Amino acid sequence: MRGVGWDASHGEFLVEDYYYLSKLGKLLREKGIKVNQVEDFDELEEYDVIVFNYPEEEFEKKEVERIEKWLSEGKRIIFAAYYQDMDKTATNINKVLSELKIPLRINNDVVIDSKNNLGDEMFPLCKYNGYTVVMPCTSSLTVAGSNALILSTGITKPKKRKNPIVGAMYKNGGELVVLGTCVFWDNYSLDLVDNKILAFDLLTGKRIK
Repeated sequence: MRGVGWDASHGEFLVEDYYYLSKLGKLLREKGIKVNQVEDFDELEEYDVIVFNYPEEEFEKKEVERIEKWLSEGKRIIFAAYYQDMDKTATNINKVLSELKIPLRINNDVVIDSKNNLGDEMFPLCKYNGYTVVMPCTSSLTVAGSNALILSTGITKPKKRKNPIVGAMYKNGGELVVLGTCVFWDNYSLDLVDNKILAFDLLTGKRIK
């Protein structure tokens, strides 16, 4: 594969940020996976996997058109937000999804689980392909016609949706992945439960060894 392009043009949390995400970058490089932080949006087309991790800035129409083209070419596009639409990240992602007519939306809520958590109700333990992952500070998703990647046993507030979905994939040529949280693979969470497996799967399509 041609590696992972990590967008740096929409105010994201960055993979080369030593404090927040350096462990993830190190893990990928140790496994022989090329990952680059990309300042120029157009240069993202060089990569098989493209990540928008907490995009605080709105996407332009021409950028949405490029994303649509990349999906048609078979690329994997990953969008990750945060709970309760912090910094309008969910709004920015939902606008892209709407313009692409993709039946996924990030809700303006937070998933809590008072029993099945990792020491805090906002750190719900979730299921992913038979593994257990923690998805801290996550919004839920409204999903139609796509595959749920991750399911929580908790509820959301304020609307109290039960067993919410917090990650999903929509396949249309390529694969568009939407996640309710951008911090499940940060320096704190990456080493928890099976989060490395989830991160590696999403970014490479392979099981970590």
